Parts: sequence; C-alpha cells; structure tokens
Amino acid sequence: MAKLRWIVLVVLLAISGNSGAQTISPSVASPHTARVAFWNIQWFPGRHPNASVASERSQIASVHRDMRWINADVIGMEEVRDFDNATIAISPLAGFKVDVVSDFPPREGQDVGQQVAIASRFPPLSAWVEMWKPNGPLVPPRGFAFAAYEVAPRHLLLVYAVHLKSNRGEISEDIAIREESMQQLIAHIHEMNEAYGKLGSVSCIIGGDFNTAPDDSRFADETTTSTLRDDGFSWCWENIPFARRITLPADKLFPAACFDHIFVRNAKINSARVIQTSRRSSDHNAIFAEVRL
Repeated sequence: MAKLRWIVLVVLLAISGNSGAQTISPSVASPHTARVAFWNIQWFPGRHPNASVASERSQIASVHRDMRWINADVIGMEEVRDFDNATIAISPLAGFKVDVVSDFPPREGQDVGQQVAIASRFPPLSAWVEMWKPNGPLVPPRGFAFAAYEVAPRHLLLVYAVHLKSNRGEISEDIAIREESMQQLIAHIHEMNEAYGKLGSVSCIIGGDFNTAPDDSRFADETTTSTLRDDGFSWCWENIPFARRITLPADKLFPAACFDHIFVRNAKINSARVIQTSRRSSDHNAIFAEVRL
C-alpha cells in the first residue's frame, strides 16, 4: 500500500504542475454539502465470527432494511468481512459502490471479519488502506481506510474510516494503543492535505468506531480525540446531550456509550444525528452528519 500511495502522490504532483493548481486558494472552491454516515455493522454478515448461514441471512435482511434509512453520499463501515460482503451491505442504495475495503490480517484469531470500508456515490480520485505500525510494545490492531474525492471543481474531500482498539484489554494499554493510532493518523492527514492541496481546497472527514469519547469519565486522561480537536477538527456531537447520541446501547457488561464519532476540518457540520438501527443489524447504531465543505 505504501508503494501505491507514492504512485498516487506522484500523479497528483504531476497534475498540479501541469494545471497551475499550486496557486489555488481555498476561497475559489464552490460551496458544497456532503452527507456522510458511519456504521459498525458487527461482524457482517452474521453478527459473530463463525456465524451460521441462517444468522448471516437474518443480519443481511435487517441491514438492508436499515440501509434504506441512511441517505448519505459517503458511508464508512466497520466490521465487514470483505469486499464482496461490503457490496452486499450497500446493495439497497441506488448509485452506490464500494471504493475500498481493508484486508487486515487476523490478530490472534479475533479480527476475522473486522475490516473497514468506504462506499460512496462519488467517483474516487484514489482510495487505499493502511495498517497501523507497531511502536515498541504498542501494536495497534487494524488500520484505516482512505478515499479522496473531488466533490466540486477544485474542492477535495478526504474521508477516513477507522475502528480503533476496543476496551476489552487492560484499560491503560487500550488507551495508549488508541493514542498511538491517532498520532499516526494525524501524520497521514498532514501528508495527504499537502499532496491534495496542490489540486485545490481540501476538507477532511474522519469517522467510525473510536471506542472512546472526549466527555466519557472513563477516558478523562486519554488524548485520542483531543489530538484531533487540537489539530483543527470539529466534533459532530458538540453540545448534543448524551441521551441523543448513544451509539452503543447498554448491555450486560458495559454501560451505554457514545463511541462512534465524526470529526471534520475545513468544513461546517450543519447537523448530526444517531440513526436508530435494529438490534438485529448490529450492537451499534449508525451515525450521520450533513457537512458544508
């Protein structure tokens, strides 16, 4: 994937050099609104790592009913099995296609089916995935999916879908792993912003299952989301009461949580909401935001 990334960057530099795009300022971009959604679909299809055919069919039918309520231009998905099944998940949506799906290796047999994907109505300029890199004892699972779109003349939209480390291990280690993932993501964002900025104004959207929240007392000292906000990103749930943004309802082991988020930069969040999806579809609700770029 690193080789692919540099091929894309070389092409971008060539385009910008030929078009004079290096002189473009953000003020010349046309205003544009994008609708984005993200959804952890819980081991799709089947809701379990080794689901039966009957369980797969049941979840597929439920997800298809819920997908029809997600009226977005771009959808990020977490916990999908592979490209074919990501395509099945979005099949009820007219004009949609899958732009990228990860193929992360299993982590001690636990992450089979926990891939991340991005689908959209837009034609992508480029799209790929990257795994997080180990940093000493910190070995983050999975990675991110990335897609770049030209949503208006000389206005680029960069979309990241993430699924950060869960809270099923030692809490201090889980937090440190998420923080490490975010540092790597910020570095990638800066690199992409510089490269795509040669083609025009750049807006960036990051969404998915963060497994943490900026206002959750369990993670008061965690910097995962504050790193994004310090880098100029706005949080979709700002000033929205917790009761209206529960993305992971309570179960026998964990309290209700708001773990699914959308962060945007060089854009304004017009509205954001939780889409109440069926428990037959996933343990997570989907999230949606309308963003003015």
